[in-house]
Amino acid sequence: MDGEGFSEVTGEQSYCERMQSAFCGVCVGLLLFFGSWGVLFWNEGRAVKRQKDLDEGRGIVQLVGLTTANGTVDTTFNDKLVWTTGLVDGGNAQIYDDLLKLNVTNLTKAISYSRSVEMYQWEERKSTRTEKTSGGGTREITTYTYSTDWNSRLISHTTFREQKAGRTNPTSFLLTEFSYVASDIGLGAYNVDASVASYVSWSETWSDAPVNTSAVSFPNYTTSFNSGTLYVRKVANTDSVGDNRATLSITLPDVVSVIAKQSSSGQLQPYITEGDRELLLFSRGEKTSDELFLQAEEDNVMLTWILRFAGFLAMCIGVWLMLNPIATAFDVLPFCGDALEGCIGGCIIPCIAVCICLLLSLLIISIAWIFYRPYFAVGTLLMLGLLGVFYFKYMKPKLEKKPGQQQPQQQQQQGYEEDKRETIPAQPYGGEAAPQNDVPFGQALDNPPPSGGGGYSAP
Repeated sequence: MDGEGFSEVTGEQSYCERMQSAFCGVCVGLLLFFGSWGVLFWNEGRAVKRQKDLDEGRGIVQLVGLTTANGTVDTTFNDKLVWTTGLVDGGNAQIYDDLLKLNVTNLTKAISYSRSVEMYQWEERKSTRTEKTSGGGTREITTYTYSTDWNSRLISHTTFREQKAGRTNPTSFLLTEFSYVASDIGLGAYNVDASVASYVSWSETWSDAPVNTSAVSFPNYTTSFNSGTLYVRKVANTDSVGDNRATLSITLPDVVSVIAKQSSSGQLQPYITEGDRELLLFSRGEKTSDELFLQAEEDNVMLTWILRFAGFLAMCIGVWLMLNPIATAFDVLPFCGDALEGCIGGCIIPCIAVCICLLLSLLIISIAWIFYRPYFAVGTLLMLGLLGVFYFKYMKPKLEKKPGQQQPQQQQQQGYEEDKRETIPAQPYGGEAAPQNDVPFGQALDNPPPSGGGGYSAP
């Protein structure tokens, strides 16, 4: 790695061009926004259908049990969904590596074998940053750096942005890639079709492969083998441009458990459910039928939540793109334009998008959940109807009658207290009863009561 590089301006956008791009983003946002509706709705249907398939399979699966290569296929289970477990192997297929002179089948009984090749080459890496310019525009600055590393892809140095002497790559590999999968994969007494074979994917590095390095020789290169990797170098134990290496990988036989259809030819293949969908369960290791179905249900729930989040995220991005022109419009303002764009586009709009999309996603998921469960929807509506009848027929009349009964009692009590207050006569200073007829204040002063009564007397 020379550690050198350079930077250059690779693009500029004026304020008008940025606004134009922002409005183009609105169209993309609309597609994401409404497309996420379909994803969320479809996902609920997919989850329900998958669960129905699993329930159907759980009810009809036939337990074949352990199968061995020396065993026989019970024809009574033909065209039925069966569970079986046993050792999966490569059958009688022969795997041979011509370059390394290795008979892989005789050495390991492998199901598959691969030789992946890499070359030590110059690589160009790019990083781009955006800078603001006056007037609301932007400028893109790209930095190019160059280094050496192992890569499985042939890199042409003629495409590098900066051409420099000594920074060149070879035009071809010394070693070639090789890959082979046994065509006669079997599971005990059964053979399996391509759909089942695709699940056999636990390859590992063949670290103890008996490679004869003298069988691989190139002029001016040395060959060595270490921990499953064959090195072809110009200088031993030192990486330099043009060196090649090949990593050997194999898939060894192992015990698996399968739930699949047993065909009339003794082959395991996907089972077609009543909904015209494939049902095939596969797991490495010995597992019971219930364990396979339980794992499939958990995987279905996990995938459902992943797709729900993906739909919600796509909806949020769509809303953000639709509202982004608002943030871009503020960037033209002097002094505070950059801060306003960052605040609106980086905080306010995302918060609005999350709030809107969260509520809308829950609504769509709820509608789809009920739509794909019609029996539950009918039961829910019936329950709500019964509650409504009970409320309007029994609860509402009682709630309206109770306040009406209390009002006459309160009026009667209030009238009783007023009558009680009227029967108490007012007592004058002298202790005599007050006259029943009202006497004006001036007349009372002109005609005082007798002095002997102990009441009021004029001076």
